[in-house]
Amino acid sequence: MTGRRATAVASLLIAGALFVRCTGGQESKAAEEQAPRKNGITTTAVTAASQPPEVDAKAALRSINPAIPIYAGAKYRDDLTRRDSVMIKNQYGPNAEVYTLATDDSFPQVYHYYTTYLAQFRAYPTQSPYPATQTWRTLEVQLNQAMQDPFIPGDMLKPDRQITLQIAETEAEPKTVIRYVITPQPIQSAQAQTPKPAAPSTNAFDRE
Repeated sequence: MTGRRATAVASLLIAGALFVRCTGGQESKAAEEQAPRKNGITTTAVTAASQPPEVDAKAALRSINPAIPIYAGAKYRDDLTRRDSVMIKNQYGPNAEVYTLATDDSFPQVYHYYTTYLAQFRAYPTQSPYPATQTWRTLEVQLNQAMQDPFIPGDMLKPDRQITLQIAETEAEPKTVIRYVITPQPIQSAQAQTPKPAAPSTNAFDRE
């Protein structure tokens, strides 16, 4: 009996030694096992890196010239700007830029603000403070030519870049779209001072 007990003890000691050797001297528990670590790039970091930096359109326009009028109720729309950029580059050349703002205010409200602001410049022809009633309302003004010879001394646009203002009424939300088209060279035509209706947009957004 004693011999059998000794043999059993010896067998247990050998099995224990082999177990310790296989686990590096430590007992292994399933709850402590960890999945292999991936690289150090987190989901948040990937998402942040894939998103372009936010554009401050109003600051960009003010940096060109602080006298550029900007409708207070309008907000920059990156999606509309990227969409309009294709049209603007085709129309004005590959170096043209555009900032598209939008507002849920009506076209007459936006029109009234810009025509009232530009009325302080003698180079801007006198306009009715409210647009004529029509099915489709748009307005285009060459700001460099319109913002000259102010009645009250103030800033004028420098002729280093041409700023074209386009306002368009839409048939969906937002109600009014405001575009600032920037081209490297100013437009020399004398007729550019006179505000004219902008060509109706071919963008599906404006006609939805």
